[in-house]
Amino acid sequence: MSEAIENATTVEANVSKGKSKRPNPKPKATTRKAKPAKAAKPKPEKKPKAPREDRANWQTFALRLPKSEAAALHSAAGPANASRAVRALIAAFVAEDRSQFEAVVEDCKKLR
Repeated sequence: MSEAIENATTVEANVSKGKSKRPNPKPKATTRKAKPAKAAKPKPEKKPKAPREDRANWQTFALRLPKSEAAALHSAAGPANASRAVRALIAAFVAEDRSQFEAVVEDCKKLR
């Protein structure tokens, strides 16, 4: 009986240590094939950007508009031109230049 107990304890000790070692069915390849070197792609040329005007002395002037008026302004000035149109209208108003004001309105009509 003592032999059976000893065998059981050794089996339990082997099982409690973790997974049993199994032979690897597929041996790993020890040699790898060298991949051919890829040719370096030339970088595309960047288009030069137009120089921006100096805005160091500019100040932000914000307007609060109802959504309906803002939508009407964007549709009247055309896509992405609402800020330029408002800036030109304000400049014409400040300079009290009616012809410039009307020219801005005509330009906005053409952009629609």
